[in-house]
Parts: sequence; C-alpha cells; structure tokens
Amino acid sequence: MSKCSSWRLSLAIAMSGFCCGTEATADWPSFRNGGASQIDSILPTTWSTSQGIAWQRELIGYGQSTPVVRGDKVYLSAVEGPMKDNCVIQCLDLKSGEELWKFSFESSNKAPSNYAASRAAPTPIVDNDAVYSFFESGDVVAIDHSGKKRWHRNLTADYGKFENGHGLGASPALAKDHLILNIEHKGPSYLLAIDNKTGATTWKTDRPSSSSWSSPIVVNTSGKQTVIVSSAGTVMAYDATTGAQLWDVGGLDGNSVPSPTVHGSMLLVGARLPEFAEEGSAGSQSNCCINLSKMVEGKPEFLWRAEKVTSDYASPVVSGDCAYYISKAGILYCLDVNSGKAHYSKRLGTQCWGTPIVSQDRIYFFGKDGKTLVLKSGSQYEVIATNELWDPANPPKPETYTEATRESGRPSNRRGGGPGESRGGAGGPGGGMMGMLAAADKNGDGILSAEEIPADFRPMLARIDKNGDGSLDKDEMKAMADSFAARRADSATDARDPIVYGAVASDGKILIRTGTRLYCIQ
Repeated sequence: MSKCSSWRLSLAIAMSGFCCGTEATADWPSFRNGGASQIDSILPTTWSTSQGIAWQRELIGYGQSTPVVRGDKVYLSAVEGPMKDNCVIQCLDLKSGEELWKFSFESSNKAPSNYAASRAAPTPIVDNDAVYSFFESGDVVAIDHSGKKRWHRNLTADYGKFENGHGLGASPALAKDHLILNIEHKGPSYLLAIDNKTGATTWKTDRPSSSSWSSPIVVNTSGKQTVIVSSAGTVMAYDATTGAQLWDVGGLDGNSVPSPTVHGSMLLVGARLPEFAEEGSAGSQSNCCINLSKMVEGKPEFLWRAEKVTSDYASPVVSGDCAYYISKAGILYCLDVNSGKAHYSKRLGTQCWGTPIVSQDRIYFFGKDGKTLVLKSGSQYEVIATNELWDPANPPKPETYTEATRESGRPSNRRGGGPGESRGGAGGPGGGMMGMLAAADKNGDGILSAEEIPADFRPMLARIDKNGDGSLDKDEMKAMADSFAARRADSATDARDPIVYGAVASDGKILIRTGTRLYCIQ
C-alpha cells in the first residue's frame, strides 16, 4: 500500500466517528439537511416550464428561508405586510401543494419589508413534536403539527434588540432536545440553547460581535454533540450540553456568510473575498479544510487551504472525493476533498445564492434566475442537464407581495428582494458610508485615527490604509466608500423576485423556493 493510500485509509477510519447532528434522511428537516445538503434518494434530472413541475404555489408574504419537510408535510416561514407586520409559518401538502394550515402572529419588531434587510431568512427546523421557526424580529416560536402554538419567545425582549441594519440570517440547529441559535450582530452577541419542549433557555454563551449570516451546525463525535460556528475570522466549537467553548481556530477572513460543512472528520469552511481585498489575494485561503480528528495544542489542524477559491453565498458541499465551492460570479471550483488540489474551475452561467444538493453521484446547482444545472460528480466537469423553472424573457412576478420603501415602509412599485449579503448602501457625502465615517471623526480633523475607526472596519484596515500610517485620511475614506458603492451598485435591481433562495429534496421530489413561490419538481 502506498503512503498516500495508507493516509487515506487512516483518515477514513477516523472519519467513522463523526457525523452531523441531523443525518441525511428521506425527510429534509433543517437547513442544509443537517449541514451537508445530501440525500440518498434518486431525484429527477430534467424539467422545464412545460414538463416535470408537479405543482407550484404562490406563498404568503415573502421568505428567504428554504422549506423543511417531514413525512408528507412541507413547512415554510415568511413575513407579511409592508412593515414585516406578521410572522407566518405555513404548512403544505407535499404531494399536492395544498395549504393544510397556517399560523400567523404579530412581529415583535417591525421594519420595512424590502431588499435592504432580511425577510424570514432563517430556515425553520422540524422534529417529531413541532416545527420551530426563528425570525429576524427576535421571535422564536414552536408550532405542533396540527398548527397550534406550543410556545413563543421574543429574544430581543430578553437580551436586547439586534443591532444590524441588514437583519439576521442564521438558521437554528438541533442538538438532542435543544434548539441552537447563533445571534450575531453589532451589539452583544451570543450562542443560545433553547429547550425545544418549553422554550426556556438552558445555556447562553457570549460570542464576538459581528455581522454574520453563517448558521451553526451540530456534530456527533463518539456519542458527544459539539456545536461548531464559522464566522468573523474564526471557527469555534462548543459543548452542546453546557455551552462551554472547547476550541477555536483563527486566522480566517470573510467566513461570515457560508456555513461550515462536515464530511466525516473533515470540516470544510467557506469564505468570501474579504471587503476591499483584491481578486486572487491570500484571503481566498480562508476556504479550507480542518481535521476534527487531530488536535494540535488544543486546536484541530488544517488539512489544506485552497488557492484562489471563494465561496460567497452557497456553502461548500462534498460528493465522493470532491469538494465544491461556488463564487458570487457563478464560478464553480472542484477540489480533491482530501488534499485541496484543484481539479477544475468552470463558470456555470448563473449565480447561486442557495447551497447545492448532492444526490448519489449528482450535484444540483440552483441559479437565482431559475436555471438548475445537474452535474455528474467527479474530477471532470460533466453536465447531465440544464433546466429552467420559468421563461427568462417573461419571469413570473409576485402576485400579492409589494415591496416597501426602505425609508418609510410604504409600499413601492418595485418588487422582490435579495439576500443580506448583497444589500447595502453606498457612500454619498451626506450619508451612507461617508456619513458614517464622518460621524466617527470625533475631533473633526478629517482623519480617522486608529482609535476612531469603527470596530467593523478595523479588520480591513490593512487593505484600505494605503500609506500604512495606521489611520484613514480623506482620500482613503473616499476610495473605501467608492469601492463599497461599486460592489453594491446593482444590488437594488439585482435583488428583485423571482429569485431562487434555496432548494430541498424529499420523497424523490425537489422543492425550489423563490421569495414568493414554491415549485415542486417530480
């Protein structure tokens, strides 16, 4: 046996003791089906606007979450009203798409329903007893399978309002009898375990404050559950029973949108290019693989770091011996999962905001424009099929949802919406980023000293402080605001429904969600 084969055998043996807290099943009970976006059943490979779509349904309000499935029921979350007035959980029949029940309640914290902030972005989670849904308003609710409320909480009333202009997007995970929530924003942030039968807090652990959309995952290691969070330049692990921090791995950047993926004892971390970084910079090496089975000085070791790879919205997935990462430009990177060596990179011809689905030896890539590419797993790029949900020349418009203006909450004539990672204002002289930076200039000298630079921008200082003096002058601030504006110039027009936010699979069917519509492929 070669040295390489021996190493792979040893790794495979070590991997056998690791798995996600929610293993891949015929159902799809949580975000990314427990964290790997895999299912064993055979799924359809071809469909079009005229065939293969079993049913489609206009949904209540607007939602950026994916559905979850248990048995013959589909559960979805949404917000309704121009000020996200109501939080809604809707239950549909998987076979027909008919509504079985809906549960609606008044939001604890209202805000304009538009592309500039999240709208029901966290995905619900379902178990044998209930469906649990978390909203960016701070509301957490448990509804039984007949549509009756079991309990409800408002986390902002308990622990303070969320200080994040773009909302929250982290979905809950399930550890034994507890929901795990990562509440990460500019204010006091925390990881929370909630008893799923009573809604009471079991433990609460402080976390670094940051703007993050990354969801926690739960990993089973030899019968013990560990919560792992990848965000804000670190990967941290916590004891699922007590909330105690077990270890952390730093030195990363841009890892606050994609969620981590477990493959055996390997943890794949996705990261976008850090703000103001240049293409091909070292920041792409935050797309990496960590060996959970080997600890060095109390921390797991890096197995590999990718070169020139970015992962913006979708989380990485693994199929066979290959790992797949997708950039915001729709570039697919296929790597050897054991070594990180690049097999190929290809432009898919569509942007993917949702994480792909792995089914047997096929990978499904869901474009935000309704196009789905089905690829054969392996080191060679092989397209099995390309499918479309709607006619690109005549995309379906929302039937009832009308977007509110960001300023007033009054309905506007524009419709639709995009993910929090693509939102954001730019830098006009009187507001936006320049206004925020000017407000931080306490002594009014036109220069931001190291002490005056807002905490959010300090990690970026090396990339924007061109003269290296540790402060930001007017030219550097303007260049920063211009770069920020250029990267978000199309966010308003690019973030209009119909937009595919994600897809799930169950019982040989694929469910694809836009902000206002659900499609069932069979």
